[in-house]
Amino acid sequence: MFGIKNKICFDTLPTSGPEALFAKYMPKPQVEYPNVGEKNETYLKKVYMQTWGCQMNVADSERMLGLLGTLNYRPTENLNDADFILLNTCHIREKARHKVVSRLGEIRPLKEANPNIIIAVAGCVAQAESQALAKEVPYIDMIFGPDQIEELPTLIEKVIEKNEQERKTEETFTTHKTVPFILTKFDNKEQGYSIPIDVIPPYYDENKSEVTRYVNIIKGCNNFCTFCVVPYTRGREKSRAENEILDEVNFLVNKGVKEIILLGQNVNSYGLDLIGATDVHSSNGKLPFADLLHTVSNVLGVERIRFTTSNPHDFTPTLADAFAKLPKVTNSFHLAVQSGSDRILDRMNRQYTRAEYFERVKWIRDVRPEIAFSTDIIVGFPGETEQDFEDTMSLVQEMQYAFIYAFKYSIRKGTPATRFKDQVPEEIKDRRLQMLLDLQKKETERQNLAEIAKVRNVLILYKNRKEENTWYGRSYEGRLVKVHSPRNIMGLILPVKITDANLIALEGHLA
Repeated sequence: MFGIKNKICFDTLPTSGPEALFAKYMPKPQVEYPNVGEKNETYLKKVYMQTWGCQMNVADSERMLGLLGTLNYRPTENLNDADFILLNTCHIREKARHKVVSRLGEIRPLKEANPNIIIAVAGCVAQAESQALAKEVPYIDMIFGPDQIEELPTLIEKVIEKNEQERKTEETFTTHKTVPFILTKFDNKEQGYSIPIDVIPPYYDENKSEVTRYVNIIKGCNNFCTFCVVPYTRGREKSRAENEILDEVNFLVNKGVKEIILLGQNVNSYGLDLIGATDVHSSNGKLPFADLLHTVSNVLGVERIRFTTSNPHDFTPTLADAFAKLPKVTNSFHLAVQSGSDRILDRMNRQYTRAEYFERVKWIRDVRPEIAFSTDIIVGFPGETEQDFEDTMSLVQEMQYAFIYAFKYSIRKGTPATRFKDQVPEEIKDRRLQMLLDLQKKETERQNLAEIAKVRNVLILYKNRKEENTWYGRSYEGRLVKVHSPRNIMGLILPVKITDANLIALEGHLA
């Protein structure tokens, strides 16, 4: 049992914005915790977690919180209550380490006041820059990468043992404390990886209606785009066994989950490592991911399936065929293009051309004419000329995306594009990004306004806490819909007549 620790005032942390106390990207409690009884609640340990980055990081945070739940840790939104502070980091942007170091500097007073607090840094910054982190912030207790999540209980045990030894020798906290435990090696298996449900239970809250959930199916990437750090921070592609995936899907469905989102850096490549194919094109058109979609679709209780992210290079007609045959796969598809210029696509090592991208889009639109496409685009990539940018603008116009994620190119340490000499000035990046966003804003507004008077099937995801009798859900095409209803409609798929629309969401009532 653990006693109640001393608390200190910690008013210097931001209370709003992306660095708010309980980061908006932090997964909410979803673990089945053992009932310890009210009288024992004060003896439970508390973990404060902050998560930056992509859906994979959110899913990793859920895995860690599931593991911590078995060790009697419970999430807290208040740093003052924390026995364990865990930062799950993202390395996709420039100066990512500096952001983490800054956050750790804000946390430092807590460690000085209570040396027994455990501080951990996980995720891609931990993987890529562990030694620099350990040198800059020596009071971190542990640093571990995405492949070491299952080692978390062992790491905690080692830290507690070390703290006990330091207490016996009456050592106190200093900035020169012994170095943290560091685990950042990629696993050395050539094929596959495992998240067994009986060892790491899915993170689930019985008091909260979870309608949609991520399920990891593949990690890492083999494509080595010149701007991307994923192969260096997440490693090569490794797929999870189908039976494990199905175990998790069945577990979630039995808890009331209606929509499954299959997750990976490149879901199209799922299973190729398991069947020994070096890439999707050498597997005679067979796409294990398409087979997985069929298998998950057959699970009783799964009502909708989405997936992210897809690389056009690894997209084959068998996946388009799955869209044709599986109505549970939603009418929305995120297919990252990054640029509309063949010259820039080549410099990015995307391994497809503009024409090949449109070819893949046609495969899908031939079987799903109303499908809503979304994409990722980088502007200002090294060497991007005005003509290259115009090629991107014309592609966006022709594609008629439902929405886009657009970014200015920023240097990712260790990637080939960092060494390109013809970097684009920031003011040009800013201008191009704004032009692109203005173009897409008009298209998104046009599409949303065109939804008015239509009836769409909407999966209700959550209740609006600020407005009575109001719910939010997503249409089959992936658009956010505000729905008015006096009755509890959480988790239901209902026909909704669209009556209004803006740039962000549609609005309607039950048809």
